[in-house]
Amino acid sequence: MTQLRSDAQRNLDRLLGAACECFAERGLHASVDEIARRAGVGHGTVFRRFPTKDALLAAVLGRELDGLVAAAEDGLAEPDAGVGFERFFRAAAAAYGRNRALLEGIERCRTLPQARALKEAGERLVRRAQKAGALRRDLSAQEVFELVPAASRFPDVILDGLRPPGRSPRPGPVRSGHGS
Repeated sequence: MTQLRSDAQRNLDRLLGAACECFAERGLHASVDEIARRAGVGHGTVFRRFPTKDALLAAVLGRELDGLVAAAEDGLAEPDAGVGFERFFRAAAAAYGRNRALLEGIERCRTLPQARALKEAGERLVRRAQKAGALRRDLSAQEVFELVPAASRFPDVILDGLRPPGRSPRPGPVRSGHGS
Protein backbone atom coordinates (compact mmCIF):
# COMPACT_ATOMS: atom_id res chain seq x y z
CA MET A 1 0.00 0.00 0.00
CA THR A 2 1.32 3.45 -0.93
CA GLN A 3 2.09 5.87 1.90
CA LEU A 4 -0.01 9.05 1.65
CA ARG A 5 1.42 12.53 2.15
CA SER A 6 0.64 13.79 5.65
CA ASP A 7 -1.95 16.33 4.41
CA ALA A 8 -3.61 13.69 2.21
CA GLN A 9 -3.71 11.27 5.18
CA ARG A 10 -5.29 13.98 7.38
CA ASN A 11 -7.92 14.65 4.70
CA LEU A 12 -8.63 10.93 4.39
CA ASP A 13 -8.93 10.54 8.16
CA ARG A 14 -11.29 13.54 8.39
CA LEU A 15 -13.29 12.27 5.45
CA LEU A 16 -13.71 8.77 6.89
CA GLY A 17 -14.52 10.18 10.33
CA ALA A 18 -17.19 12.45 8.87
CA ALA A 19 -18.54 9.62 6.71
CA CYS A 20 -18.75 7.33 9.76
CA GLU A 21 -20.71 9.99 11.65
CA CYS A 22 -23.06 10.80 8.77
CA PHE A 23 -23.80 7.20 7.84
CA ALA A 24 -24.29 6.29 11.51
CA GLU A 25 -26.76 9.15 11.99
CA ARG A 26 -28.59 9.16 8.66
CA GLY A 27 -28.10 5.62 7.45
CA LEU A 28 -27.58 4.79 3.80
CA HIS A 29 -29.24 8.04 2.75
CA ALA A 30 -26.44 10.24 4.11
CA SER A 31 -25.34 12.60 1.36
CA VAL A 32 -21.86 13.03 -0.01
CA ASP A 33 -22.47 16.81 0.28
CA GLU A 34 -22.97 16.52 4.05
CA ILE A 35 -19.98 14.21 4.43
CA ALA A 36 -17.69 16.58 2.48
CA ARG A 37 -18.98 19.60 4.43
CA ARG A 38 -18.38 17.91 7.81
CA ALA A 39 -14.93 16.78 6.74
CA GLY A 40 -14.04 20.26 5.52
CA VAL A 41 -13.10 18.96 2.08
CA GLY A 42 -14.48 19.44 -1.40
CA HIS A 43 -16.36 16.95 -3.55
CA GLY A 44 -13.24 16.42 -5.62
CA THR A 45 -11.38 15.15 -2.56
CA VAL A 46 -14.18 12.70 -1.78
CA PHE A 47 -14.40 11.35 -5.30
CA ARG A 48 -10.64 11.22 -5.84
CA ARG A 49 -10.38 8.79 -2.95
CA PHE A 50 -13.75 7.02 -3.38
CA PRO A 51 -15.12 6.94 -6.94
CA THR A 52 -18.68 6.30 -5.74
CA LYS A 53 -20.77 6.79 -2.63
CA ASP A 54 -20.99 2.98 -2.41
CA ALA A 55 -17.18 2.76 -2.27
CA LEU A 56 -17.16 5.27 0.60
CA LEU A 57 -19.92 3.33 2.36
CA ALA A 58 -17.96 0.09 1.93
CA ALA A 59 -14.92 1.70 3.58
CA VAL A 60 -17.05 2.89 6.50
CA LEU A 61 -18.79 -0.47 6.94
CA GLY A 62 -15.43 -2.22 6.65
CA ARG A 63 -14.11 -0.14 9.55
CA GLU A 64 -17.12 -1.07 11.66
CA LEU A 65 -16.67 -4.75 10.81
CA ASP A 66 -12.97 -4.48 11.72
CA GLY A 67 -14.08 -3.33 15.18
CA LEU A 68 -16.48 -6.26 15.47
CA VAL A 69 -13.78 -8.72 14.41
CA ALA A 70 -11.53 -7.28 17.15
CA ALA A 71 -14.37 -7.65 19.67
CA ALA A 72 -14.90 -11.27 18.58
CA GLU A 73 -11.19 -12.00 18.94
CA ASP A 74 -11.27 -10.45 22.43
CA GLY A 75 -14.23 -12.69 23.24
CA LEU A 76 -12.33 -15.75 22.06
CA ALA A 77 -9.35 -14.75 24.22
CA GLU A 78 -11.55 -14.56 27.34
CA PRO A 79 -10.99 -17.71 29.46
CA ASP A 80 -14.69 -17.92 30.39
CA ALA A 81 -16.55 -18.82 27.17
CA GLY A 82 -19.86 -17.42 28.44
CA VAL A 83 -18.32 -14.09 29.39
CA GLY A 84 -16.45 -13.91 26.08
CA PHE A 85 -19.62 -14.56 24.10
CA GLU A 86 -21.66 -12.07 26.13
CA ARG A 87 -19.07 -9.31 25.80
CA PHE A 88 -18.93 -9.78 22.06
CA PHE A 89 -22.72 -9.98 21.75
CA ARG A 90 -23.12 -6.73 23.72
CA ALA A 91 -20.42 -5.00 21.65
CA ALA A 92 -22.11 -6.09 18.41
CA ALA A 93 -25.53 -5.02 19.66
CA ALA A 94 -24.15 -1.62 20.70
CA ALA A 95 -22.56 -1.19 17.25
CA TYR A 96 -25.90 -1.83 15.57
CA GLY A 97 -27.62 0.50 18.01
CA ARG A 98 -25.36 3.46 17.29
CA ASN A 99 -24.91 2.99 13.54
CA ARG A 100 -27.93 3.11 11.23
CA ALA A 101 -25.79 2.29 8.20
CA LEU A 102 -24.65 -0.95 9.79
CA LEU A 103 -28.25 -1.94 10.38
CA GLU A 104 -29.52 -0.77 6.99
CA GLY A 105 -26.47 -2.16 5.18
CA ILE A 106 -26.49 -5.72 6.55
CA GLU A 107 -26.65 -7.18 3.05
CA ARG A 108 -23.79 -4.96 1.84
CA CYS A 109 -21.69 -5.99 4.84
CA ARG A 110 -21.90 -9.63 3.79
CA THR A 111 -19.94 -8.85 0.63
CA LEU A 112 -17.03 -7.15 2.41
CA PRO A 113 -13.77 -9.03 3.04
CA GLN A 114 -14.11 -8.56 6.82
CA ALA A 115 -17.44 -10.41 6.80
CA ARG A 116 -15.77 -13.82 6.46
CA ALA A 117 -13.45 -13.20 9.43
CA LEU A 118 -16.39 -11.98 11.51
CA LYS A 119 -18.54 -14.96 10.54
CA GLU A 120 -15.79 -17.43 11.41
CA ALA A 121 -14.96 -15.78 14.74
CA GLY A 122 -18.66 -15.52 15.59
CA GLU A 123 -19.24 -19.18 14.85
CA ARG A 124 -16.29 -20.13 17.07
CA LEU A 125 -17.67 -17.93 19.87
CA VAL A 126 -21.08 -19.58 19.65
CA ARG A 127 -19.72 -23.15 19.52
CA ARG A 128 -17.38 -22.45 22.42
CA ALA A 129 -20.16 -20.94 24.57
CA GLN A 130 -22.50 -23.82 23.68
CA LYS A 131 -19.85 -26.39 24.59
CA ALA A 132 -19.31 -24.62 27.93
CA GLY A 133 -23.06 -24.75 28.65
CA ALA A 134 -23.41 -20.96 28.61
CA LEU A 135 -25.50 -20.80 25.42
CA ARG A 136 -28.47 -22.83 24.18
CA ARG A 137 -27.50 -25.65 21.85
CA ASP A 138 -30.73 -25.60 19.83
CA LEU A 139 -29.74 -22.48 17.87
CA SER A 140 -27.19 -22.13 15.10
CA ALA A 141 -24.64 -19.33 15.08
CA GLN A 142 -26.60 -17.76 12.20
CA GLU A 143 -29.79 -17.74 14.28
CA VAL A 144 -27.97 -16.28 17.27
CA PHE A 145 -26.52 -13.44 15.21
CA GLU A 146 -29.84 -12.65 13.55
CA LEU A 147 -30.86 -11.48 17.04
CA VAL A 148 -28.06 -8.91 17.33
CA PRO A 149 -29.94 -5.93 15.79
CA ALA A 150 -32.86 -6.41 18.22
CA ALA A 151 -30.40 -6.77 21.07
CA SER A 152 -29.27 -3.18 20.49
CA ARG A 153 -32.44 -2.20 22.34
CA PHE A 154 -32.93 -5.21 24.60
CA PRO A 155 -29.58 -6.89 25.25
CA ASP A 156 -30.50 -8.39 28.63
CA VAL A 157 -33.77 -9.83 27.35
CA ILE A 158 -32.10 -11.41 24.31
CA LEU A 159 -29.17 -12.75 26.33
CA ASP A 160 -31.56 -14.22 28.91
CA GLY A 161 -33.34 -16.02 26.08
CA LEU A 162 -30.06 -17.38 24.70
CA ARG A 163 -29.09 -19.05 27.97
CA PRO A 164 -29.90 -22.72 28.37
CA PRO A 165 -33.07 -23.43 30.35
CA GLY A 166 -32.36 -23.30 34.06
CA ARG A 167 -29.13 -21.31 33.67
CA SER A 168 -29.38 -18.07 35.60
CA PRO A 169 -27.92 -14.83 34.33
CA ARG A 170 -24.63 -13.59 35.70
CA PRO A 171 -24.98 -10.95 38.39
CA GLY A 172 -24.75 -7.53 36.75
CA PRO A 173 -24.18 -6.91 33.05
CA VAL A 174 -20.92 -7.88 31.41
CA ARG A 175 -19.55 -4.78 29.74
CA SER A 176 -17.36 -4.65 26.68
CA GLY A 177 -14.39 -2.43 26.07
CA HIS A 178 -15.64 -1.86 22.49
CA GLY A 179 -18.20 0.88 22.92
CA SER A 180 -21.04 -0.51 24.97
